[in-house]
Amino acid sequence: MISPTAEDYLKAIFKLQRGSEKVSTSAIAERLKLSNATVTSMIKKLAKQRFVKHVSYHGVVLTEAGEKIAVKVIRRHRLVELFLKEILLLDWDKVHDEAEKLEHYISDEILDSIDRVLGYPKTDPHGDPIPTKSGDIEPCRIYIRWLMRTSVKL
Repeated sequence: MISPTAEDYLKAIFKLQRGSEKVSTSAIAERLKLSNATVTSMIKKLAKQRFVKHVSYHGVVLTEAGEKIAVKVIRRHRLVELFLKEILLLDWDKVHDEAEKLEHYISDEILDSIDRVLGYPKTDPHGDPIPTKSGDIEPCRIYIRWLMRTSVKL
């Protein structure tokens, strides 16, 4: 069993890793609003559990096991956000913070029910792709448009 804190780290590394191969501990610290020392300590624990590969002063990379957990947490978060917004009609400014709390504790059974009730959505309320149950992240139209804009600027 992995802790909610460890899940948050893996999710943050996954999101940061999309822009580069390795992620610095200072980038993780900034993202999670923690000290570098705190992050370094947790990274060492995650490396012992084989969720990340870490080379001092060179950065962190998720292992396959770490990436699998990160994608699962992202899936939970995005489905919960959509459920809170569309079904429970929660105010837009509250869905993210509530999903941050619930993403760690919701069971797979409940998550499958939420997915079914929502009609197996492809995107969350922000337009970000919702990973499939098998862990695939399908590009959505908004994401593809963003990629096209980004590649044009390059």
